[in-house]
Amino acid sequence: MSEASSLLEHSNPIVSSEEHFSITSDAVNRPPSPEPEPNFHFKYHCASIIDGYYSTNVQDLLEKCYIKRFVYEEYFDPQSTDESTFLKNLFNNPFFRKECLVQCQNKWCEIKGSVDVVIYKRLACQVTSLDFFDRLYNSDILRPTGTIVKSFPIYINSFPITDKLRQIFLLPQSSNYDLFNDDDRNEFIFHVLQSVCLGGDICQFEDEINKYFEVVKGIYRDLICVQKNTSTGNLMVQSYVYKINNLQGTSLSPPLFPISESEDENTDNIPSNDFCYVTVDPVKRWVNVWYHAACEYCC
Repeated sequence: MSEASSLLEHSNPIVSSEEHFSITSDAVNRPPSPEPEPNFHFKYHCASIIDGYYSTNVQDLLEKCYIKRFVYEEYFDPQSTDESTFLKNLFNNPFFRKECLVQCQNKWCEIKGSVDVVIYKRLACQVTSLDFFDRLYNSDILRPTGTIVKSFPIYINSFPITDKLRQIFLLPQSSNYDLFNDDDRNEFIFHVLQSVCLGGDICQFEDEINKYFEVVKGIYRDLICVQKNTSTGNLMVQSYVYKINNLQGTSLSPPLFPISESEDENTDNIPSNDFCYVTVDPVKRWVNVWYHAACEYCC
């Protein structure tokens, strides 16, 4: 897969935010005041071009799915800023509410009510090459031609899983499940491939793995920021990625996802083919929201 080894490159420097303070003797003797909770303000980036995701080959694979991009002005760094506040401000933002509709009873609806808690998981995002998936070629998932091996159907919630590729996402008892360990499965690019393979209302199946990889590459480029380290020449991902599992709040309706597999709102109870990812580009101060939800459970 050397022809597709490099995903993207971005050479703009990261500009850090520096604050300067003057301290008087009185200030030294005063106890520190609690810092106010920061507020973040977002605006819809209507002029932004998201070429990879809105290409024809991607849209043919995913239905009831969108990527929306927003800009923010305030400085955000998870090392010094509360991530939950950032995400809560995003989901309560009026521009977000207007643009990022959710699926409810087979139609798009605006979220109403206050989001008080965002249930999320921080994902790793260190991969810069499709070589991450080379191990698939050394398994019995793919034929030498790159076509995906079909197998005897295994049923999950009455839906058949007939290919070995989707089994590595859905079946821990699969013989190929251990090709990717827990750290691998926490990588955002693994989630992108999983979402492409399982997303869409009818979980469209492709015979050739390269069709999936081209879609993954296009979406990954749209959603993350990559820079070249001037000292080493290596590519480094600068983005932060969050998998949104649930929202909690006062009079909150409709839910983020129309189907829940668990009554426990604190767990990751999203059906396999539904997802909501938020990626943050600290260079351009962009926030990308990638959302898919189906009103029927497919796989």
